Amino acid sequence: MKVGSVEVHDQAIQFKFHLSTGPGGQNINKVATAVELRFNVAQSGLSESINERVLKQGKSHVNTAGELVIHATRHRSQKRNKEEALLRLVNIIEAAQTPPKPRIPTRPSARAKQVRLDQKRKTSEKKQSRKNSLD
Repeated sequence: MKVGSVEVHDQAIQFKFHLSTGPGGQNINKVATAVELRFNVAQSGLSESINERVLKQGKSHVNTAGELVIHATRHRSQKRNKEEALLRLVNIIEAAQTPPKPRIPTRPSARAKQVRLDQKRKTSEKKQSRKNSLD
């Protein structure tokens, strides 16, 4: 199955439909419009690094079985909710495809260090002068 710009194994995606709590009019108690998309990251066929980033990005939606669970209930039709759930999955996978920028460690300049130490010294002297005046 093609999900966005990525090819994912069909067995990695499962849909479950149930009664929605959102909008639905007269069909609210009759038609299962809510969609629950389950994406098994281990069976997805994506590279290991992308799998890790998908799990990291959707960590609040990952269950103990390692599945990314997405609920869609915004629309009244099952078809539109299914499209919305797939769109959310595509957004997560596409965001996971770009590797994070490596952090480049920086150090403060000698001038910045000197300014910080001078400021600490002034603050210390101010507090010391208060302490002596109270005695």
